[in-house]
Amino acid sequence: MKNEHIQKRSKTNSGILNFLEKVIRRHPAVYYFFRKLVRYTNIFEEDANGIKFIKFNKSINIIDVGASDGIASKFFNRHLNANKIICYEPNEFYVNILKKLNINNLIIKPYAIGNKNTYKNIYYPSYKFFSKNLDLIPYTYYDKKKLTIQLKLDFIFRKNLQIVKKKLYLKKISKFNLKIDLIKIDVNDNGLSVVKCLYKVINRDKPALLIETDSDIKQIDNELKKLGYNKFSFSNKKTKFTNIKKKFPLNTYFLQKKHINF
Repeated sequence: MKNEHIQKRSKTNSGILNFLEKVIRRHPAVYYFFRKLVRYTNIFEEDANGIKFIKFNKSINIIDVGASDGIASKFFNRHLNANKIICYEPNEFYVNILKKLNINNLIIKPYAIGNKNTYKNIYYPSYKFFSKNLDLIPYTYYDKKKLTIQLKLDFIFRKNLQIVKKKLYLKKISKFNLKIDLIKIDVNDNGLSVVKCLYKVINRDKPALLIETDSDIKQIDNELKKLGYNKFSFSNKKTKFTNIKKKFPLNTYFLQKKHINF
């Protein structure tokens, strides 16, 4: 069946924070400087708080796919007893930021996860702001058409936006010597490919998964069902997980009985 997923405006929070986010995302320059400021705060996507309620061992190993500037990894270190966090981040700009964090338990992998060693085109917007070009790296997509649609949905002021094309290195992952307890995936519509590439370690260790909800989320659900996973949303207000029946949330948790009581 054809995927009928319709792209929506970008969103990482709800309520008043969602309103502020909509205002900030109207102008590319405002979004750029706000996103830069967020690096120095403890702000992260609100439904990520669900990780605090998952049953883990005393010390855990985490894979952070699409580690960006380390915002998720810092969140995990604050709220979990993280042994190692393996950060997959192919963008050189973010790799340099991750290195400057000087967090001892981060293992930085400066490439994307693929089913073979290869290069692939990526696209991201750059905004001309006076004499500077502001690269909006969080809007990195493999699909130029999807990026164009997302920019129209999110930004009103698009006159000085241009799309930049770059080549990205993808590397095939052969094996993990560490037992993996948690996998977070945030890769703008490429989650299914990542899940398939990590299928062996997911099947071996049965980690909890936190995956950004994108157009391939139903296909991801179908793949993980085969391994005994159920899909959940997390409510901050109720501080509990709810089995997803229909509408997918901002981020989707894929969990097994060992992770929570359901």
